[in-house]
Amino acid sequence: MPIPNLEKPIIKGLIQKDKVIVDGVELDGTWNAFMIERTQTGYDQSVWDEIANTVEGATISLCWQCGTCTSGCTMREYDPNYSPRRFIDLARKGDKQSLIELQDSIWRCVSCQKCTHRCPKGVLVEEVVHSIHNYLLKHGLVKTDPGTVFDELFLETVMKNGGRISELLLGGASAKAGFVTMSLRDLLTMMGPLLKSGLIKDLMKPSRVKEWDRIKPVLEEAMKEEVTPE
Repeated sequence: MPIPNLEKPIIKGLIQKDKVIVDGVELDGTWNAFMIERTQTGYDQSVWDEIANTVEGATISLCWQCGTCTSGCTMREYDPNYSPRRFIDLARKGDKQSLIELQDSIWRCVSCQKCTHRCPKGVLVEEVVHSIHNYLLKHGLVKTDPGTVFDELFLETVMKNGGRISELLLGGASAKAGFVTMSLRDLLTMMGPLLKSGLIKDLMKPSRVKEWDRIKPVLEEAMKEEVTPE
């Protein structure tokens, strides 16, 4: 629609002509400016569709971009680029490039659930953000982040140790991945308190989940399946 002179200074991107005819009516004087079309292109609608079709991302469509999640986010204090509201907006638009540019931030969720509890629309924000991140990993759009590497190490340790965590095995795997150091000095420092507490036996040989040999194959098979919402 034409723009009056009063509004021209505050609008960027105007088409202005000396003489304009619309539907046979000449528009001149103050009514000779029009806004440039602002249609955005180049986005991939399949991003939203795929995320919304997962259990974690099923509530993405409920978001109305109020910003409650981001305003109360714990991680914002440490990483100003971390914004659940923005991640969801970009995913719904299908703006892959902008999500890729935020890859060093998007994985940092600490799962405090503050965003989910505060959301007025019932969006499972924490789960949706994880789903967006998993989408990027699945399609090879971002590098594997430290959080995902540690999650995989944790799961691998549990699966190898009869369904229970082994601090010794997890510590060794974490040291190998470069997350922590496991020098002789570190081991000696830990050994004293462990011996005094009597927990050394549990550390060296943790108990296994009952009937783990029957449970493990079921879990392994379940983890192979792609779960989608009803």
